[in-house]
Amino acid sequence: MQFDGLHPILVSSPPQLVAVIRKMLWVAALVAVSACATPALGQIANEIKKFDLSAQDSADAVRDVHLVIEVTGDLKLNADGKQVSRVPMRVSGSSRYDERTLRPGSGSTSKRDARFYREAEATIAIGESRLKMRLNEDRRLVLADLASTKLTLYSPLGPLTRDELELIQTQGSSSLLDRLAPATPVAIDTTWTHEAKDLALLLGLDAIAQTDVTSTLRQVEGDVAIIDMSGKVSGAIDGVASDIQLKAKYNISLSSHRVTWLAMSIREDRAIGHATPGFVVTARVRVEINEQPTSSELSVSLLNELPLDLNSGSTLLRFDSTVSGFSLLHARDWQVMVDRHDVTILRMIDQGELIAQCNISSLPDLPAGKRVQLPQFQADIEKALGKTFGQFVEASQGKNESGQRVLRAVVSGLASELPIQWIYYHISDDKGRQAAMVFTMDAKVVEKFGGEDQSIVGTFEFIKRAAPTPATAETAVNPTVEGGSTSR
Repeated sequence: MQFDGLHPILVSSPPQLVAVIRKMLWVAALVAVSACATPALGQIANEIKKFDLSAQDSADAVRDVHLVIEVTGDLKLNADGKQVSRVPMRVSGSSRYDERTLRPGSGSTSKRDARFYREAEATIAIGESRLKMRLNEDRRLVLADLASTKLTLYSPLGPLTRDELELIQTQGSSSLLDRLAPATPVAIDTTWTHEAKDLALLLGLDAIAQTDVTSTLRQVEGDVAIIDMSGKVSGAIDGVASDIQLKAKYNISLSSHRVTWLAMSIREDRAIGHATPGFVVTARVRVEINEQPTSSELSVSLLNELPLDLNSGSTLLRFDSTVSGFSLLHARDWQVMVDRHDVTILRMIDQGELIAQCNISSLPDLPAGKRVQLPQFQADIEKALGKTFGQFVEASQGKNESGQRVLRAVVSGLASELPIQWIYYHISDDKGRQAAMVFTMDAKVVEKFGGEDQSIVGTFEFIKRAAPTPATAETAVNPTVEGGSTSR
């Protein structure tokens, strides 16, 4: 029906017009229904597009891991304690290893991985100097023990050296990459944050004071979720401040729920420490991880024969001085500052605090059968200290674990009007080899120092001595302890 424009009465409508009106009414109804339903349909669509990227680690999973790192920038040195100088540096390193999960864990639960390194090497260039580092054949089996806030690498086959530890203890460790995954399903363009303790482990820091690092799921291609990560970090390592700008990408497999690839660009500005130089560098790290069925070097039968549990002895480092002719074990908070034919200097640093310094000197051989006696040893100490000498706290004679004869004297005194404690040692063997060792510390840190001297001296042994060289590399840190010289 329709209204006639000239006559206000209803007249019959043509059949074609009725059909058109009916179609228009149906379209209007569909539009209205669609408008009302849009929020619900959109919500359903978003839920369909959410992806579960959460880590699902499992015991006995085996992986092939390949890590490459390139570092360029400058070392910051402070040789005279006043002016900071810069020296160009470059590092190129790579490692490849089988990795097997022995004990899965997450969050605060401890996790343990076993690794067999097929290769691990690096080339370091500092100024005109070149140094090549490689993991020894008898230390290729390594355990990675991951706790809530600490990752500890050690070998059940024996103590690592400092160089070996630094070679394998890199940023972007494969043992902790699964901590980057979000705990709940996320959609494309969803952003999430990371716990400071996890970022600290990823970037090789002890702690983080401030960070705005986030990750964003950018796209999903087949089985692979592609994620961006970026932000800034302010933290510290060994009590030394470090500022980092981070840009990274990583992939997570939707089927294995594991990170399979990571690429990071790390711009880091680290301050100078008591035992380490500072630096301004850019590090590029790339990690590729592929699942593999098994690893003969990480078999259950082989691992069951080894001491796998982490203890205080597991983390000791071995130091061999071929120029001075001795070997010893020390805790990881000791750093070698100088190693020359005339003197070796180590420093103990605890959370950035300088606790003590140890000077070791190789002495001329004595005739067979001749020994330095304790009274003579004490007289030589008093003469060497001069006006700084106060009194002997204790003196003793004994043998260490290797059978060397050990004279020990603890002395208190003043240096630059500050109370200082010295612990002197004379070590000798039946062949006439002898060495002198002195630990120096501020009196206020004696309790914190504990029995560190006895732990080191207990493992001291003489080894074959190399011919002296005219120049020996050393760090540009002033070899004195604050509050008193330890050059004696």
